[in-house]
Amino acid sequence: MASSAPPGWPRGLPPPGTTEFDDKVCGWLLDRGPADLRLSPLRLLPLALARVVAHVVAGELDGTRNAYASARVELGGVLPADQLAVVHSALEAEGARLLHVQREVALVEEALRAAHQRVNRGVIT
Repeated sequence: MASSAPPGWPRGLPPPGTTEFDDKVCGWLLDRGPADLRLSPLRLLPLALARVVAHVVAGELDGTRNAYASARVELGGVLPADQLAVVHSALEAEGARLLHVQREVALVEEALRAAHQRVNRGVIT
């Protein structure tokens, strides 16, 4: 049974419940995780991969927030104010991008969990 994509669904990833989703979800997740995951056995376990990528993205977001918060103290004595403004601007943009990715990964993980639960209950979609 094909389904429609929920609001905020990742652009370019077919909606859950479709064969195309099943074919592309691991590649989509791998594109959002560290490169070494492509060699990991997790690449064959979509739900586990989604959980790991969710943790990785959360860590990246936390690191970006920490970098933003500490930039003035750590770089203020070295970089002029205009360059420090560039640092803050770049970190703001990266934070916004990571928040978007975090939301998308959460939606994908939710879809994978729902599919996993249906399979475990013996319901075939």
